[in-house]
Amino acid sequence: MADITLDKDINAQIEELRNQIAKLSADLASRIDIASERADEALSSAKTRVSNVADQARTEGRNVVQAAKDNPTATSSILMVTALLGLFAGLLIGKLTD
Repeated sequence: MADITLDKDINAQIEELRNQIAKLSADLASRIDIASERADEALSSAKTRVSNVADQARTEGRNVVQAAKDNPTATSSILMVTALLGLFAGLLIGKLTD
């Protein structure tokens, strides 16, 4: 008689564990779905932002190119001054490292 009661008790515990595992599995699946949706939303938002930044960068690049075409003398002067500053900076760094 004790064996039958023990078997019923073990079977009840096994059934309870199965129910708990099923509940945990459902909860985990729900959380994974929510996380996936959030990741999709974040990716979509980031994609939109990157697209906007790329458009702005293209526009600014075109503006710079157009300004350089409209003012070739100023552009060459700026490039020469930048090159000279780089040269002097290089010489100064070279002197400081010796």
